[in-house]
Amino acid sequence: MFACPKCSSHNLRHSHLRSPSERLASLFGVHPIRCRDCRTRFILRTWRLTDLRYARCPKCLRMDLAVWSLSHYRVPPFRSFLISLGANPYRCEYCRHNFVSFRRRKERFDPKRYRQPAMARSEPPANPGPNTLGDGI
Repeated sequence: MFACPKCSSHNLRHSHLRSPSERLASLFGVHPIRCRDCRTRFILRTWRLTDLRYARCPKCLRMDLAVWSLSHYRVPPFRSFLISLGANPYRCEYCRHNFVSFRRRKERFDPKRYRQPAMARSEPPANPGPNTLGDGI
């Protein structure tokens, strides 16, 4: 898993390509990445030669994928054509993106490892503080 070099966060996204050299480098797996927490932009090699044979999410580049059912989603004609040729329907549970790929998945999505972002979780306050209504009432 990739992490921000400044704050060590794993909440990353692809940054916009700024120059033709960045576009060329992105063809070879070198992408500009932006941290969503501290807004730091850095360049990262997102492809490893050993991982090229496995499917990955086109949005967030994760490799732990789930499978989606054709009966629960409206499938566009081109994707259904690819599925009829033998492509696998995959879903990234982190960014909720459905896609098809001829590559096999490296690992299956495990909900026990999944952590929701801090803003999406509703956690009670750790210390509610003193009672403002008073004890005598």
